[in-house]
Amino acid sequence: MQTENNAQKKTGRKISIKNVVLWASLLLVLILLILFFAVPVYLSSDSGKNLILGKVNSAIDGKVKVDAFSMGWFDGVKVQKFDFTNDTGCTKITAKQIAARPSYFSLLAGKLAINKAVIDQPTVLIDTTGQCSQKKVQQPSPPSQSQMQPPPAAAVLTVERINLTINEGNFKVIAADANNITQTLELRDINSKLAIKSLGSKSDFDVSMTVASADEESQIKASGDIKTAKKGWSFADTSGQISLEVNDLDLSTLGSLFAALDVNAAAKGRIDATVEAKLQKGLFENLQGKVKASQLDVTGDFLKGDRIQTAALQADIKLNTTDKAINIARLKVEADGLTADVEGTIPKTMRSFENFLRPDSTDKLQAKFDCDIAKTFKQIKTIAGFKEDFDINYGRLSGNINTEAQDGKRTLTGKIKLWALEGKFPVKRIILSKPVEIDAKIISQKDKITVEKLAVDSSFVKANLSGTTDNMNYTAWLDLAKMQSDVGQFIEIKPTLIGDVNLTGRGSFAKGVLSSAGSGALSNVLVKMPDGAEISEPAANIKYDFTSDFEKKQLYVKSADITASPGRLNLRDSRIPLGSDAVSQVQINADMAIELAKAASYLRTFGKLDPQIQLAGFAQGDVALNIKENIIDAIVKQITVKNFNLAYPDRQPFSQEYMNIAFSGRFDTAEKIYTIEKLQLVSPQIKISGKLSNAEIGQNIKTEGSLKADYDLAAASSLISPFLPSGFSATGKRSDSISFATTYPKQNSALFTSNLSTKTSFGFDTAEYMGLNIGKSEFNVNIDKGLMTIAPFSSTVNKGMLSFAASADFKEKPAILRTPGPVKIFDKIQITRQTTDALLRYVNPLFSDASDISGVLSFDSEKIAFPLQTGYKNAIEITGTLTIDDMRLGRSSLLSQIVQLAGVSPDANIAVLPCRFVLADGILRYDDMQMNIDDKSINFSGQIGLDKSMQMTVTLPWTRSGQRVRLPLKGTVDRPEIDMSKLLEQQLQQELEQQIKRGLEKIFK
Repeated sequence: MQTENNAQKKTGRKISIKNVVLWASLLLVLILLILFFAVPVYLSSDSGKNLILGKVNSAIDGKVKVDAFSMGWFDGVKVQKFDFTNDTGCTKITAKQIAARPSYFSLLAGKLAINKAVIDQPTVLIDTTGQCSQKKVQQPSPPSQSQMQPPPAAAVLTVERINLTINEGNFKVIAADANNITQTLELRDINSKLAIKSLGSKSDFDVSMTVASADEESQIKASGDIKTAKKGWSFADTSGQISLEVNDLDLSTLGSLFAALDVNAAAKGRIDATVEAKLQKGLFENLQGKVKASQLDVTGDFLKGDRIQTAALQADIKLNTTDKAINIARLKVEADGLTADVEGTIPKTMRSFENFLRPDSTDKLQAKFDCDIAKTFKQIKTIAGFKEDFDINYGRLSGNINTEAQDGKRTLTGKIKLWALEGKFPVKRIILSKPVEIDAKIISQKDKITVEKLAVDSSFVKANLSGTTDNMNYTAWLDLAKMQSDVGQFIEIKPTLIGDVNLTGRGSFAKGVLSSAGSGALSNVLVKMPDGAEISEPAANIKYDFTSDFEKKQLYVKSADITASPGRLNLRDSRIPLGSDAVSQVQINADMAIELAKAASYLRTFGKLDPQIQLAGFAQGDVALNIKENIIDAIVKQITVKNFNLAYPDRQPFSQEYMNIAFSGRFDTAEKIYTIEKLQLVSPQIKISGKLSNAEIGQNIKTEGSLKADYDLAAASSLISPFLPSGFSATGKRSDSISFATTYPKQNSALFTSNLSTKTSFGFDTAEYMGLNIGKSEFNVNIDKGLMTIAPFSSTVNKGMLSFAASADFKEKPAILRTPGPVKIFDKIQITRQTTDALLRYVNPLFSDASDISGVLSFDSEKIAFPLQTGYKNAIEITGTLTIDDMRLGRSSLLSQIVQLAGVSPDANIAVLPCRFVLADGILRYDDMQMNIDDKSINFSGQIGLDKSMQMTVTLPWTRSGQRVRLPLKGTVDRPEIDMSKLLEQQLQQELEQQIKRGLEKIFK
């Protein structure tokens, strides 16, 4: 029984849960239905209307009023008697009715879709004169905190479709023109239909209106449809048709519209225009129209300072275009300074030009033109991109082109002439010394096309071409100096050019392919750069054989052999795309044989080779380049340089019997990344191989590399001697490997070392610098993120010992090499003449002109700081103690003076007792440097500048009146001497003091 009751309870529980779910679902549906029907009802009520108006008016500058507002899910939105006035009362917008039927589902998807929108009798009034605001004066209330805050950015909706109709619209603008005269422009009877669709769909429009001013009326009508590609707008993918009609429009009536729109523009004149155009995939199936204007005068910012002016303009055009040609039924233009009359076909490709020349071609072309260059130029000067200080005062360009067919022959003739050209650029007077003329006559027959004449004649270039299309002969001559004097007046040619260029060759043209082979010669050529570098080439020659396929847009260079004084350069089997839209890649294969000594002038002029470097040797090898878009692949299989010699003034020359160089790398110019996969140099004394990569990462450049080098230090030192301290040399054979990485700002490559990390070792068997003969050494160098550490090491130097360790932070400017603390740098090293001249002369002027010197020197350093970049001499800091024993100093002029005064032997043994000195701010100072000569002491004190100035005093061993005699020194480090005049002054002063003292003693005795 109990079991039955439990079963009944469970069954009842199941039924109650189902009922709950069912009733909840019904309730939810009911709520949604209530909301569905209640929202439109509420928004259509006065409360809903007031809610919407309150939200709108709080967000805009002005006030909106409507008589009625209704909203339905299927009928859309309707507004009766819309009225808007801004706060100043200067802008008013009204409409009898606004009705729109949006797609609410599209709005939820973030797209704007209005199936139908109609605006009846809209009126717009804009008054920019300010008079309206004076009529409506009220004290503005202070803005609330919410009003002061900027409104949130509106969501951007993708336009899916908009169908808009405007009936009986009116647009009125009251504004002051350029002369501050109030003008009124009214656009009446605006009736338009606009259907905007998404990309890839057809949009259409139909607009008509009356443009009216005080006593003028004109009509404007425009209609058409446009379809673009789905991926985006481009003229090449656009299709549609457009119709435009403008009847007797007075442009001066547009002044108030320009002012209201805050457009800096002014226009005068009257214009009539009709244009009909039909476009299919960027090609005109039909374009025809007529434009007639009088007293045209247009200025404004959009012309960038230019001014379009003409008393009369008439243009009549009818044409269509294809992929291969422009077919002109008529093109007539008449304006001040320009007339043109064209009828016929203009080929757009070389293949269509070839077909145009065929004797059975039905195409024709008659054209003539005459242009006053000065008048036309002044109207388009800035738009065309000419500089402000460029001007043309006189000049004329005229010509004619004509085709005739008779007796199975077709003749194309043409003449173009540019003459009387005169102007200024930038401020100097320019004048064309001789007219530029082009004269052509081409005859086509059944089996051949003959170029009877194609000539260019001017002061600087003369060219002639004649023959049949399968066997043409041509010659050309160019005077570089005259070209610079004439053409250089208009285009800046910085180098000074002198010399002649002659070209002779044969060619053929068939099926859109131009083939040519010939030779050129340059004689007595001189190119002088603005910085004074120049190239003199008495004779250079080129032989070439190439084919240009204009349909495939590719130039194929079978061979191009260039011979000049440095040697030869040969291009072979190379391909170069023609045009920016060509899909093929650049392929260049070249081999060369060059004398480096003769090529040095080219490298100095164009490669900025140091003028002091002298090169010699003979280089021979090949280079291959492949360029596709932004990627450049460069390969050097092998370049062999025989008898290579590199010389630099006052340095040991670097000479190798031969050098083999190989290289391969990829350069991405867009991403600024390069990778050098192979870098190899092999010679009898140097072998280097490595890899290098460089990549742009955000605002930084990351560079990584690894190198392995087997080299003879003597040879390597002379190779890199221009980058080493003068006089440094080393010997020994090394085998070193190094890997490095760094990241630095791309705007400042000078910070390359600031984040450099690497670890390597270096050493030598012997080295010589500043008279220091250093023995076999090996030391480790570690650089971690710009911080360099040289591990402590010791070596022999001048029969003594050298101990050294240091660090430098490359993030500093300049980077300073610092010792870690006190260290005995030199321990009992032998002094040499070179050591004296380079170092000791700045410690004591006694060493300045010593020719014979010997001794044993020790130096205990407390601090050394030495800048690694040049130009920071005053940043050198040295603090330490110097000691010299067993020193002999001969032929020193200052020592000779001192020993005479001190009464000691010039050949005596000298000892410099320990002397502490400080070098800072470019000045070395010490209080007492005592030299013991035999049994007598001579003391020096004062300061010596690195600029060789000095303020020194020497104290002699003998006394006067119980005091040791102190003598000042004068001159410089190079020419020190005792200041005898100061000595006499001291003696007189001391004698006077003694006399006064004796006199006083007698008085008070």
